Amino acid sequence: MKTKKDYLTLISVVSAFAVLLLHTNNCFWSFNPTERYWKTANIIECVNYFAVPLFFMISGITLIDFREKYTLKTYFIKRIKKTVIPFVFWNFVALAYLIKRDKVEINQINLKFIYQGICNSKLVSIFWFFGPLFIIYLCMPLFGAIDKSKRKEIFTYLVILGGILNILIPFLFAVFWPDLTFPYSIRAVGGYLYWIPLGWILDNTEFTGKQRCMIYLGAIVGLVLHIVGTYNLSMEAGKIVETYKGYENLPSVLYAAGMFVFLKQVGLKCMNGKKGRFINWLGKYTFPIYLIQVFLLWEVRYNTSIDVKSITYRLGAPFVMIPIIIIFTACLRKIPIVKNIVP
Repeated sequence: MKTKKDYLTLISVVSAFAVLLLHTNNCFWSFNPTERYWKTANIIECVNYFAVPLFFMISGITLIDFREKYTLKTYFIKRIKKTVIPFVFWNFVALAYLIKRDKVEINQINLKFIYQGICNSKLVSIFWFFGPLFIIYLCMPLFGAIDKSKRKEIFTYLVILGGILNILIPFLFAVFWPDLTFPYSIRAVGGYLYWIPLGWILDNTEFTGKQRCMIYLGAIVGLVLHIVGTYNLSMEAGKIVETYKGYENLPSVLYAAGMFVFLKQVGLKCMNGKKGRFINWLGKYTFPIYLIQVFLLWEVRYNTSIDVKSITYRLGAPFVMIPIIIIFTACLRKIPIVKNIVP
């Protein structure tokens, strides 16, 4: 039987793979207009940019009705156990790794260093994701308190109004009038909070074929704007220009919405049988893939001579790293206490 959980698992698995591709393609941020690698790096970066927004949407979709299962207190206890504790634990593992690799000196370490390292992602830069995620967790009781009978109307209102004031108009100002600022925004869906109502709408709406085509067209427009706009402006400026980048920017929103709807349709069709069982099995490892990948990325950087700008590494490394992480996670989960750090 096909369920909502099935296609969300597919979205989670695809997004986890895309996130790792973003990180193995980190040479995108080492801009060099004279080398060919940056052209492909720009494309890989933009194509996989949907991953983080989709993770935020999944969090909103799966948690918004938590009150039907448990109390507010239980909700926060579960969030702390599932994300906060692993987040803190793996930060300290990262600190130990960096000390061993002589990237951090012991005399540098004090409370300020630890605070900056954990809360501002100075130790593990890719852990920036947890900050917005924790804010989404804190705001979820407010979104979930909206009566189900009114949720579609209110969320549609927030998506449209927030899309215009928070996303569309600031994007137009940045592109056409960069010396001006737009002072008005809807704080209720500011920043990453926008993905909560948008994800819910996309998840709970059955789109017609024509509507899906329009969403896909918007996604293609968003992706092309991201790729071409970033390339042209960066080449012209001699450095990376982020006018078309940003997860709350118009190109990203259009592209992520289209990818969600596309993967939802694919998931509804392919989650039965062996393929579905395999995807559901992979879905059990998406969070550990995010938590542990940094150590493999660091090993490549600090302990090998692999050319991280080569297309073979950038596209092929995830196929090697993911099995390693899965095996390592499976071993950790067999240890009673330790299994809590790889939920």
